[in-house]
Amino acid sequence: MVLILYLVKATHTMFKTLELNRRRFVQMTGITLGVGGVTTQPTDATDTEAPPVDAGSVFDHLEEAAISAFARDLESGETLLDSGSRRPVPLASTAKVVTTAAAFDALGPDYRYETTVGILEDHNAPGQVESLGIIASGDPDLTADDLRDLAATVAAHVDRVRGPIVVDVSVFDDGEHGPAWTVGDTTAAYGAKSSALMADRNQVTVTVTRDGDDCELEVDLEPDSGLFDVENSLECVDDDRFVTIGTSDHWTNTVEIAGRIEPDDEATAAVPVGTPNEHAAAVFARALENEGVEFNTRGEGRPEITLATEPLELADSLATHESRSLSAITDDLNDWSYNMVAENVARTVSYEEAGTGTWLNWEDQLATRLADAGAETAQLRDGSGLSRHNLASARDVVAMIEWGLDHEWGETFQETIPIAGEEGTVRNRLGDVEATIRAKSGSLRGVTCLAGVVEADDGTPVTSFAVLAANLTGERATGASPRVDELVTAIADASATDLA
Repeated sequence: MVLILYLVKATHTMFKTLELNRRRFVQMTGITLGVGGVTTQPTDATDTEAPPVDAGSVFDHLEEAAISAFARDLESGETLLDSGSRRPVPLASTAKVVTTAAAFDALGPDYRYETTVGILEDHNAPGQVESLGIIASGDPDLTADDLRDLAATVAAHVDRVRGPIVVDVSVFDDGEHGPAWTVGDTTAAYGAKSSALMADRNQVTVTVTRDGDDCELEVDLEPDSGLFDVENSLECVDDDRFVTIGTSDHWTNTVEIAGRIEPDDEATAAVPVGTPNEHAAAVFARALENEGVEFNTRGEGRPEITLATEPLELADSLATHESRSLSAITDDLNDWSYNMVAENVARTVSYEEAGTGTWLNWEDQLATRLADAGAETAQLRDGSGLSRHNLASARDVVAMIEWGLDHEWGETFQETIPIAGEEGTVRNRLGDVEATIRAKSGSLRGVTCLAGVVEADDGTPVTSFAVLAANLTGERATGASPRVDELVTAIADASATDLA
């Protein structure tokens, strides 16, 4: 009896000290507080009867593949699914949910980026300046239209720029692609570079048009910085259309167009920018010229642009663009899985906490938060999940989701996870499930993942889950998404049964 009283007292003391709500307490201790005392909840499927959801009923190759799956009732702490839940596997873009939680913790959901343009060195003549400076903040939401708006404001004060436009890119260091990305990633639009200054997520939209039967092709780039070279080898044909638009070199701003194009035809594709800081600055400079600002180009044909890796001090600020809130940015990030946005958010955390935006700092800062959440085996080296060095178990991902939910910004964090059947990359998945499921998808070659929460009718999260399927080949790879969806549907059904 004395021992029981001691355990009750110790448990309540621990609860008060950690200041955790009931759900967080169950997650970390496996103990449920009840009216009559203390009840120990099993934390592993081996400690009690089998969980109600069986991964083996969906994946018939558990021995050959690497499946890590876990689901937990958020009120009772009951395990609803446990299959290899402690096995670290690649988590692909479900890492973006982890990045969002860490960024909210470091920066707050109301955090906003600022991009400022000002005078570096004035000139005696009215309306003339020696040089302009752009203080870049790593804003992943900055668009070409935003840069044009900045230019319009600056043009109200400046008529001529005699020298260069200098871009302060000191917020970020150590490269433009995350650790252990592949060459294939870097030449694809989804692998656009991370940079301090950018326009339209560091992609250009390339449109090639053939008007009528004539083989006069028009190629448009948006935004057009004037820095791109276009290599067009399209053949004009009457039928058998096949058009490719891309780049094979991520170091240069080159668009390669090839194939066959029919009469009255049009093809469009996004291509990553090779030099994103310079490209965005050139878009700004062109907007200034369109506003009537003149440059001393010294025969080069375009304004001079230089990058500063040390912080600039402006003599006078002329215009500032403020981004949307971090919550709005990450809502789009998780909906559409923008890799570059995730990397900039991760490096912003690094910059704000360590003074330099590097992936190495991010890895350390994230590791601290993973440990705080109880994610014991996770190793994440970038923010997007593209790094082939990333590993985490289903329990790790669930722990971070629950860690995010248990903060004061938990509801905002929950709302950044897209609703299956309605939003983003999961808009065509799980739409026939009665319960509302918020889920972040993830995929790499041989990897298919889904992680999130099942909600009650009032929006309260009732179940957290992660299904990470790796080492998938052949037919098992092509049919992986429906199998994952079937398993998540079973989780939602088990949640409904539990609620009933």
